[in-house]
Amino acid sequence: MTSVVEGAARPQAFSPAASAELGKTLADTPRMAALRAAAAERAGRVPLPDARRERPWKYVDFSLIDLERYTPAIGATWDGNEAQVLDHFGLAQAQGACLAQHNSATVLSRGIDGVTINDFSQVEAGTAAARHFEANLGNAVPAESKFMALHYAFLRGGVHVDVADNAEVTEPVRISREYADAGQLATPHTLITTGANSRVTVIEDYRSDDGDILVLPAVEVFPGPGSQVRYITLHRWGASTIVAGEQRTITDRDSEFNSVSVVTGGRVVKVHIIGSLEGRGSSSEVLGLCLGNGNEYADFYTLQDHIGPDTRSDLLIKAALDDSSRAVYYGLTRVGLGARNADANQENRALLLSKKARADSDPVLEILTNDVIRVAHGATAGPVDEEQLYYLESRGIPRTAAEDLLVRAFLGQVLDRVPDDGLREQLETIVEAKLAGSVS
Repeated sequence: MTSVVEGAARPQAFSPAASAELGKTLADTPRMAALRAAAAERAGRVPLPDARRERPWKYVDFSLIDLERYTPAIGATWDGNEAQVLDHFGLAQAQGACLAQHNSATVLSRGIDGVTINDFSQVEAGTAAARHFEANLGNAVPAESKFMALHYAFLRGGVHVDVADNAEVTEPVRISREYADAGQLATPHTLITTGANSRVTVIEDYRSDDGDILVLPAVEVFPGPGSQVRYITLHRWGASTIVAGEQRTITDRDSEFNSVSVVTGGRVVKVHIIGSLEGRGSSSEVLGLCLGNGNEYADFYTLQDHIGPDTRSDLLIKAALDDSSRAVYYGLTRVGLGARNADANQENRALLLSKKARADSDPVLEILTNDVIRVAHGATAGPVDEEQLYYLESRGIPRTAAEDLLVRAFLGQVLDRVPDDGLREQLETIVEAKLAGSVS
């Protein structure tokens, strides 16, 4: 079991009074104010996750984390003109809507026709986006766990992306967040609401310095009827950053959700990805890549919850692990009584590039109806295949180069499923940069 931080938890460091004061400072909307107050009360009485009793937390022990080491982010400003901001946050080539944040403070926000993107503190009352904000915030990711209660109680720098009915958004919406001060608690929240028959891609890029930072992110996605939402998350955390976050999607009728998560850094990255397939004919595709080296630890918990009829889900998460890094996967595919004609697939594969690297995988099926098309799962973990290496070496390819080819082919099975050429090239560049320091 991996322990996060030594020391006893002292949750009184995050008081309801401090939470209420933050809400006043940010001029919370009625919905945000209600969520914040309820979460602050709950945060003071629920314990940290118990690895012995809560299955999704089995392999990483957060119960020893010392919350008093951290202070809620204060939203420090970042100096620079628009061109400098765009360049610094990797948005210089962005043609669509975008938003940049430094230490939870929004330093740039730009919408386009059909797309509204705002910091939570900038939501304009009376607009369609505001109605969608008030109706949906907090409905997908509840403030149940200690971490999510703290998230809502001290939420700062939330981002709402709202897409109009029938909007065909051709350029990706980009959100770039960076955290630079050690000792801060960051609580990024992303709310995506889309109108009927719309199409949008949202790319969220998380980065942090190497200081001790605790990040508790939440992502809520509500695809409207017949809409398609593609959401890509880049976890490019610093060496001492600890992450415990939750992402949940609730699909409407005939909607399609595609998710790609890429983890290339962080001391501990714990992510819950939940898809509630409620609408008839809706679908979810979850792709994940984890590249670990040093002592990095990544932990995925997924739930593909088939609720409505004629729903489809597909999941593929792969990890390539070097040095003493570790990846954990615990995934549940649940098919409810009302999920007739469900089609579900779940795969987790890990490639161990050193003798000290470790992967744990536990895919689980829970099927409550016999009226299904397919419900399947699989998991493997092991080193690079010696027969494949021998085959390449026999054709004159040096062993090191042959191993590099096989690692990239292994990861390419995920990247090749990203349909957008430009996005796929960006992800390949990020993966190559990480592999350059992991695979010789």
